[in-house]
Amino acid sequence: MSVFKGIKRYSVGFVFLFVLLSFGCVLAFLLSSEREVTFESCKKLGLPILELSTNKNKEITSKEDYVKGDFTLTDSSVVLTGKCKVRGHGNSTWKTTFTKKKPYLLKLDREENLLGMPAARKWILMANSCDRSMLRNFYAEHLTHNVWNKMRWNPQSKFITLFINGKYRGLYSITEKVEVEKSRVEFEGEGFLAEIDSHSGRPYSFSSPTGLRFHIRSPKSTEENYKIWAEKITELEKILYSENWLKKDGYKKYFDMDSFVDWYLLSEFSKNYDAKFYNSVFMNYDYSQDKLFMGPAWDHDIAFGNSGESSTGSNSYNSLVSNSAWIQMFRVFDFSKNSTMPSNEEGFLINQSSWYHRLFNDADFVNAVEKRWCETRLELKSSIDWLKEQGELLNSAGELNDSVWHIIGSAIWPRAPGYRDRKTYKSEVKYLTDWCERRFEWMDSIFYQKTSVNN
Repeated sequence: MSVFKGIKRYSVGFVFLFVLLSFGCVLAFLLSSEREVTFESCKKLGLPILELSTNKNKEITSKEDYVKGDFTLTDSSVVLTGKCKVRGHGNSTWKTTFTKKKPYLLKLDREENLLGMPAARKWILMANSCDRSMLRNFYAEHLTHNVWNKMRWNPQSKFITLFINGKYRGLYSITEKVEVEKSRVEFEGEGFLAEIDSHSGRPYSFSSPTGLRFHIRSPKSTEENYKIWAEKITELEKILYSENWLKKDGYKKYFDMDSFVDWYLLSEFSKNYDAKFYNSVFMNYDYSQDKLFMGPAWDHDIAFGNSGESSTGSNSYNSLVSNSAWIQMFRVFDFSKNSTMPSNEEGFLINQSSWYHRLFNDADFVNAVEKRWCETRLELKSSIDWLKEQGELLNSAGELNDSVWHIIGSAIWPRAPGYRDRKTYKSEVKYLTDWCERRFEWMDSIFYQKTSVNN
């Protein structure tokens, strides 16, 4: 009996010690996340500093309700001030508890040219909290402006240090908002911006004949116009899947091939899991040209190897092998040996998905993809060196950000392979750039080497 009591006392003591240690860890995290980082110390980082001061220091806790305040943007010796209002932004990054560092929508009282970007009122303060390198969205934007630049418009970003009500909030990027607006998505006459997105709560939503969840994102309009625009998307999808889709009045008459090709190459190179026509897939329709354009490109935080999810089953290529255009292009490619895991630098992902699965049944589209890869491959390869340089420039800012938010080496989702072994910002950048180099080599072995053999 005494032995039993001893064991019981030992167990109670162990539980008490465990609870005490757990509390200590939580307290340490809270204290470190509240650590004092001053404006003066952040000047040494060499980045612009954005200070937001809300009225009565009110917290920003809603995606729907704005909080009014003032802003000061300091870039070297240039200081810009003004009135603004701020609210939350994003879907999973705003709603879930695993991302403590939150994104925001900043709306200025008047249009301003921020850090060299065209004047506008609305800007996104991107937290990049699901990306330990904080470079993936920035790199994707670079590719849309310097490599695959045939989409009509794509946003730009600039890195900043953010303070809210005097408190350091970390390394953010200030990003142009995707919207129908002057200097952003523009039309000569009528047009609209649609998005495929699985999230609910959008102003106008509908399902296409194949079951894709669409939202009309911009501009704000009447219920009647929303319905007309939804009918246009439905009509175009029906053309794509019709028996006559490859004929004169088929999809090529209404789909802008250049933007569809460039969007595909970016999404496939980055192996963007959301781009499987799942989330944040934008397209815009221009009535003056009677054309549907892919883009803008958006949301690459779980791209470029930053995921451990499997996208499809082991037999995912079976439906493609029977296609003549596919076989003609990839006849030297062994489908069975290449994984579709988003974190794997080998294997295809996007061309198995929805509309792009259909497009890859058209030999003309396949050839256009192949040709565009060959045109841009050297610029793409050089862009990885540019990415390494950006990582070096952000190293101090990235380490300071992590001293508050504790993302690197943690089990916070997403968990890219080897995340526990990477303990520094520099190691996360190296993982990203190594992945891109291997991804380039794999895609080049398909697109470029096949072309060289044919020529």
